[in-house]
Amino acid sequence: MLFKQLNVYLQCILFCLLFIATCYVNKYVLSVLKFTHPTIFQGWQCFVGVIFIKLNMMTGNINLLWDGNKKFFLYWLPEFMLFVISIYSGSKALANISIPAFLAVLNSCALINHISICILHWNFKIYEAKDWIFHFVIGASAVGVVYSDPMYEIESYFWLYVHIISFSAIVVFIEFNKDIIEASKIELLYYNYIFSVIFFIPGSYLLGDIFEAANFKHLYLYKFYMGCLASGILGTILNLLRISLQENSEFLVYNRLLPITHIMASFLSLLLFEFHTTAEHNIWIAAVQLVSLLGNFTKRKGNEE
Repeated sequence: MLFKQLNVYLQCILFCLLFIATCYVNKYVLSVLKFTHPTIFQGWQCFVGVIFIKLNMMTGNINLLWDGNKKFFLYWLPEFMLFVISIYSGSKALANISIPAFLAVLNSCALINHISICILHWNFKIYEAKDWIFHFVIGASAVGVVYSDPMYEIESYFWLYVHIISFSAIVVFIEFNKDIIEASKIELLYYNYIFSVIFFIPGSYLLGDIFEAANFKHLYLYKFYMGCLASGILGTILNLLRISLQENSEFLVYNRLLPITHIMASFLSLLLFEFHTTAEHNIWIAAVQLVSLLGNFTKRKGNEE
């Protein structure tokens, strides 16, 4: 297993660095270079992911035990489609929303996941009352982030909502099928990548991205190709490390690490990217991030997501 030689502390440090680097590289390509063709950008990232995982399979660092069958692909087709929608919409949203606002609103995923899982099991006592309070405060504060954004664009936030809903739908789909899952998280990631590449190849043609990309003004800029290559490699390693932390680390390590990483990424982005903001907008962002941090650090073992 990749990262098995790293202890949990080194994995946490590496996760923070990879998350920040991946977020910034994606933002650079999407917003600074303005390469807003997600079928090509995300298709490339998924293609790099397939190659990276395949190379690690050949060297024995990653073992995929499941050999695949048609029934599996048909059964998991909804999850594959949700994955495509999630990465496509996330790319569209991040192109025009600042990193602090994007990550702050993204925290509302937890509230949607809570509600969806409780409805799925028809049991609203799965989580403690304080967990509900924390997540409703996060959800309300996220609304404040959206409507106080001086760069507010309805289309960008529409895609962010699509990203949040599709991501939460993946969580619910996996929760619903957890007793009959035949593949590991790494295997699902691998086949998600393969399906996405297959989907985005004709998608880039049908949506016209491939024709628009031919006229991209930075097409021959080496920074563009370095950014695309880095985004694919960093994103894949980040996803693999995320799985490693979720499966092998101590209780709630990942859940507590994520809000810390969000805060670090948001703060450091102020030094690297230019965007308009206001005091009110900053207060709402800080409220979401701090409440999310506090909520995750007060969780107990029985309420792990």
